[in-house]
Amino acid sequence: MTTDSPTYTLTERADLLGYVPYLLGFHPADSVVVLGLTDRRIGVVARADLGHPHAETARRLGRLLTAAGRGGRAAITSVLLVGYGPDPAAADTTREVANALDARGYHVREVLLHAGDRYHCLQCDDCTPPEGAPFDLSRTAAAAIATYQGLVAQPDRAAVEHLVEPVGGPAAIAMAQAVDRAEERLDALVRDGAAEPRRDGSGGSGGSSRAGGSGGDAADDRLVRAGRAAVEHALRVAEAGGRLDDDQAAWLTVLLLDLRCRDHAWQLTDIEPWQLDLWLDLTRRGEPALLAPIASLLAWCAWRSGNGMLAGAALRRALLADPAYTLAHLLGEALDQAIPPGSVGPWPAR
Repeated sequence: MTTDSPTYTLTERADLLGYVPYLLGFHPADSVVVLGLTDRRIGVVARADLGHPHAETARRLGRLLTAAGRGGRAAITSVLLVGYGPDPAAADTTREVANALDARGYHVREVLLHAGDRYHCLQCDDCTPPEGAPFDLSRTAAAAIATYQGLVAQPDRAAVEHLVEPVGGPAAIAMAQAVDRAEERLDALVRDGAAEPRRDGSGGSGGSSRAGGSGGDAADDRLVRAGRAAVEHALRVAEAGGRLDDDQAAWLTVLLLDLRCRDHAWQLTDIEPWQLDLWLDLTRRGEPALLAPIASLLAWCAWRSGNGMLAGAALRRALLADPAYTLAHLLGEALDQAIPPGSVGPWPAR
């Protein structure tokens, strides 16, 4: 993931270790994490499983570091690495990746191993005790600042995936029934629009929009107006701390299938925590087959907020619903290429 977070200085190794889980969105285990720096600022954070071949891991992380410096962005010039795991292989893998990145031209500032409640320096033998330096994440200044900023670190990667899992039981049944009602409501809205007389006074659906408008134009206008209204209502409710009921949520779900309605929601969604809560709630409650727009909006909000792990989990839900969904693929490319959220310019879009 890339970072556009507020600036403060990490002066201690413990602060660095305390902040990594909040940058990733979860507490890593059996992992190697690289932090790419532009000058002395963290520009990109990436993680890989320890079990992958060293050369493959270094190649993948190197590509991400290179991509983070494209498009006019400041190049990554140095890196910090942290290995996670008590297994001796964690130290070996972290050293190997550090050496490979050094060979690619990245200055390796720090190489640490975090195991349990202690950490070790892997670059020298005397700056941390043989048994490791004690470490309590909850007591670090970095963890306190991250919490103040509203950042959350889930217990593990599985917990992030669990956040976007669909509801089950009676809640899922109630939403399925609400979607049926919403689809009937949408059919009625389109039918009523199609039956509206043309603005030149004649009935039926003949003519074109340039010749005074047709019933089809009226139905289209009704759909777009209803979609905009539903989006804006949902955002007002969420901003006030409320939650859409099943019928409101289902109505929004079916309207967001129209790209114009989806784009209106996209243009109004940025990094507000209540927006993240809204799209996360709807992703969990939504009818699985209709989730591509909602889960993509969740991914957008998560990515803009710097939570790349949650964004990735949301995109997997979106593509499960619609493997060809363009917005999901667009955001997936942004994650894969380590494009920083701020690169899209001022948002919400006007």
